[in-house]
Amino acid sequence: MNLRSVAVALGFIVSTAVAGAAYANQVIVGAASKVQLQVQASLSNQIRELRPAEAIWFGDALTTGSGARLEAKLGDGTVLTLGEKARITVDEFVYDPKVVGGKLDVTVHTGAFLFVGGKIEGPTGGNVTINTPVGTLGVRGTTVWGGYIDGGYGVLVLDGEVSVTTLEGQVLLQKGQGTMVYHNRPSQPGTWPKDRVTRAVATISFGTKKAQGSAKRKSASAAQSATCFVDGVPGLSSIFCAN
Repeated sequence: MNLRSVAVALGFIVSTAVAGAAYANQVIVGAASKVQLQVQASLSNQIRELRPAEAIWFGDALTTGSGARLEAKLGDGTVLTLGEKARITVDEFVYDPKVVGGKLDVTVHTGAFLFVGGKIEGPTGGNVTINTPVGTLGVRGTTVWGGYIDGGYGVLVLDGEVSVTTLEGQVLLQKGQGTMVYHNRPSQPGTWPKDRVTRAVATISFGTKKAQGSAKRKSASAAQSATCFVDGVPGLSSIFCAN
């Protein structure tokens, strides 16, 4: 073995040791269940590519690239789906299947997301908070979409209820209702136009490049086809996958 080979080998060992140290005191909170294109996780400046079934550690920053999607399932059954160019962190995760309650605190820094609640925010009354660029969402029994759309930040409740609190106001959304936040002020709860709902769901849909491209061109029929991956998710399958 020459000196260059030794240097490369030592570099690999040091890199592996540093990466191992980054995760030494961390706990696994879930796993990637579905991945499309480039998705990364980073912890303590250590970046790794996420693939299906790979662990998600507490403290991980999850990011998606252009055209990418991520579906992650947490230990309590909560499912987080991210659209392209998104970034999310799990800031607090307290769950014990033997104990009633728990706590989940998630921050969506950028990008569109779909949140499907698990056991923490079920009938046991666990505390779940989603922090977004425009305010805080308090959720219960919920399937909720959030992201930028139509010049503002939208929140759409597909199941359960969500309180939206911003610097300029607060609204309570029930199943089927949405709000648009402009200049930190949420609009009154109301039913979204079908076109907006279709485009919102398309932002977190997995599918072929052809379907994604059609959705970007705001083709309702293509977006409908792309969203059928969510069959079985409360509030979505009945809207988009019935036919």
